[in-house]
Amino acid sequence: SVNETDIYHCTKICELIINTFHEYFNALKKDLTAAQGKVSFTSDLWSDSNLCPFMAVTAHWIAK
Repeated sequence: SVNETDIYHCTKICELIINTFHEYFNALKKDLTAAQGKVSFTSDLWSDSNLCPFMAVTAHWIAK
């Protein structure tokens, strides 16, 4: 049986997502700072059949 206390409220879910993003972003900054040599970026832009736009950015580097 599922109780109401078992389900997070939407504001709690948003808070968890934002906190997880900040943790990941800080770890990424640390990795990029320690990268040996250059960091290479690639990007792509496209839209789906409903003309909803998407953008992808990737970075490649050699870690110590």
